[in-house]
Amino acid sequence: MKKLIILLFLTVSVATAQQQNEAAKVIQKQVEAYNARDIDAFLANYSDDFIFYDFNKEVRFKGIEQMREVFGNLFQNNPDLQCTIANRIASGNTVVDHEKVRFKKGTPIREFVIMYIVEDEKIKEAYFLKRPQ
Repeated sequence: MKKLIILLFLTVSVATAQQQNEAAKVIQKQVEAYNARDIDAFLANYSDDFIFYDFNKEVRFKGIEQMREVFGNLFQNNPDLQCTIANRIASGNTVVDHEKVRFKKGTPIREFVIMYIVEDEKIKEAYFLKRPQ
């Protein structure tokens, strides 16, 4: 019985770690596409009905087409755009990133804390937890 309990515990731990790794992999692919300013690769990580919330749970924007417009303009107008992950926490299908973003050379780095919810290997929701001052 003791061996069965240990085996069950290890199985659950491995499954949870794999799920965390999968969610973090999706977010990492999104960050890499963001840094490459590749709008198609970036959007490939999002569900069609994606919703981006502000920290107070107000909808900031939603859907792939609105994402294409917002981030397409961001990528086009910021050739030096670069995001660095200062810290990442992954738990199940939730990933929280502390991001440091430089939009243009010579401008200050802006910091964001964003929580991502991943379902079926796509980002379903994101929440600004900290916006730049």
